[in-house]
Amino acid sequence: MSKSSQLPQYVSDLIALYGNDYGILLGSAVFYDIVDPDTDLEQIALRCQRQFLGPKWFDPKQEDWLGGWILLYRRPDGQTGDIVKEFEAVYDIFERILHRFLDPLKSGDEAIARQKLAIAFDDPDVRDLHIYEMHDQDILTGRLVIGRRSNGETTTLIIVCD
Repeated sequence: MSKSSQLPQYVSDLIALYGNDYGILLGSAVFYDIVDPDTDLEQIALRCQRQFLGPKWFDPKQEDWLGGWILLYRRPDGQTGDIVKEFEAVYDIFERILHRFLDPLKSGDEAIARQKLAIAFDDPDVRDLHIYEMHDQDILTGRLVIGRRSNGETTTLIIVCD
């Protein structure tokens, strides 16, 4: 696994919307990796989860966070992507996550996020996409979206709310 020093524009655009602060527990962040096509995508997602939460929040409650890790969705092979519909299909009653996903800048305009999410996750080159639920089995809950393109570019978006 490696990281590129120059991010693709679609990743930079997501970071501008969702941020990339790690270890803050609440909020959102975007990760970018380049991995081999046979790399286990769930392991990349778990690494991003641990990095986002940071050792202060993850290590003492590792068992709870891993117990609250659930694969909600995997895009079927060959299916055309529609990340917003896919995300909404596995969304539960926790509205703050959905609002943060669709309106990260709290501008009341979802069009920008929908466009940037589609560029990142609906491109025909995205070969593998997963959506995970993550929670600490107490008060925190979140979603992790991870997509890998055929060239190994892997983009992860994490959102955690209380």
